[in-house]
Amino acid sequence: MTENARLRINHQTGSYELCVGEGLLPNIHAYLKEIDASGPIGLITNNKINELFGSQVRDSLQAAGFVTRTILIPDGEAYKILATVEQVMSALIAQGMQRSGTIITLGGGVTTDLGGFVASILYRGIKLIHIPTTLLAMVDASVGGKTGVNHSSGKNLIGSFYQPDLVLMDVNTLESLDIRDRISGFAEMLKMGAIKDKEYLDFLALEMDNLLHDKPGENLTKAILRSCELKAEVVEADEKETDLRRILNFGHTLGHAIETTLGYGEIRHGEAVILGMYGAGWLSNQVGKLLLEDWEKLAKILVQIPMKLSLEKLDAAAIEEVTRLDKKVSNSQLNFVLLKELGEAHMQGGVPVLMIKLAVDAIKNVWKGNQ
Repeated sequence: MTENARLRINHQTGSYELCVGEGLLPNIHAYLKEIDASGPIGLITNNKINELFGSQVRDSLQAAGFVTRTILIPDGEAYKILATVEQVMSALIAQGMQRSGTIITLGGGVTTDLGGFVASILYRGIKLIHIPTTLLAMVDASVGGKTGVNHSSGKNLIGSFYQPDLVLMDVNTLESLDIRDRISGFAEMLKMGAIKDKEYLDFLALEMDNLLHDKPGENLTKAILRSCELKAEVVEADEKETDLRRILNFGHTLGHAIETTLGYGEIRHGEAVILGMYGAGWLSNQVGKLLLEDWEKLAKILVQIPMKLSLEKLDAAAIEEVTRLDKKVSNSQLNFVLLKELGEAHMQGGVPVLMIKLAVDAIKNVWKGNQ
C-alpha cells in the first residue's frame, strides 16, 4: 500500500491540508475531527459515484455521530449551471443544513466546482471538504479555491474564490476510471510540468503509459502530489488570479473555446486542454519566445497521448469568436499564456486573431493525421 502523504496549502485567510493516499474513505470521520467539523453534513455527489463510494463515506460519518444527508446531482458538464445550484441549496435547506454545518463534495470536477460554489454562497459561506474521485478533480478542481458554474456564453463564467477546509484524495477511487478520464487528469499534470517544472514534465512523458494504464500506485501518487505542490505554489502567490496565477490557464483559452463550440459532453475537459496546449505551444513558437526544439519536444509528448477524437466539427472562426468572451480577454485584446521555455510560462497580450485561427488549423491537421 502506498504511504499516505500530506500537503499544507496556505491562502490569504488561513490554510488547509491536502491528504493523498490509499484507504482514506473509511477513515473520513477522523479527518473531520481534526478540523473540528460539525453536523449536519451535506454530501453532494451523483448517482454513479454514490453507488461506488457513498456508503463508505456515510458509514464512516454516521459511526462517528455525524448527521449526514446526501444530495444527488445529475452527472455531466451540461448540469453545471445555476439551476442546479438552486436545486441543491433548496434541498440542503429543506433537510436542515445550518450555518455551522459542513458540505462534502464527492466526485469529479463538476461536483467539486458546483458544490464548492454552493458552500461559498449558502449562509454566506460554510465549511467545505472536497473528496475528488477523478484524476482531473484531484490535480485541478479540488486545489486552489476556484468554484463556479457554466453559462451559455462560456465555461465557468459564474463563480467565486472559496478555499476548502480539507481535501482528501483516495487514489483507490481512480480504479473506476476509464482511459479518457485518466487522460483528462494527465493533461492537467502535463500542464503543470510545462509551465513550472521541466523535470516533472520529463517524468510524466517517461511514465505516460504506466500512469494512464496501470492500477494506482506509488508513481501516480507521486505525480498527483507533485502536481498539487506546483499548483499550490502558484495559488499561494496569487490566490485571486491578479497576475501569476493566470499561467495556470495554459491551454485553457483555446481548450474552453473548443469545449464551448463542440458542445459540453462531446469532448472531455482534459482532452480539450491537450488540444489547447498544442495550440498555445504552437503560438509560443510562432509569436513568442519558445525555441523550435522545445516546441517539438512538447508537441511530441502531446501527440503521443492516446486520444481518439473526431475534430471535423472544429470551427476556427467560431473558436476565435468564443475566445473574445473568455475571462482572460482585456481591453479587446486576446491574452494567451505562452511558454518562454519548457517549465516557464508568461501572459502575452495582443495575439493577432489570424494566429488564433491558424493555431486551430494546426491542431486539426495534427490530430487528423493521428487518428
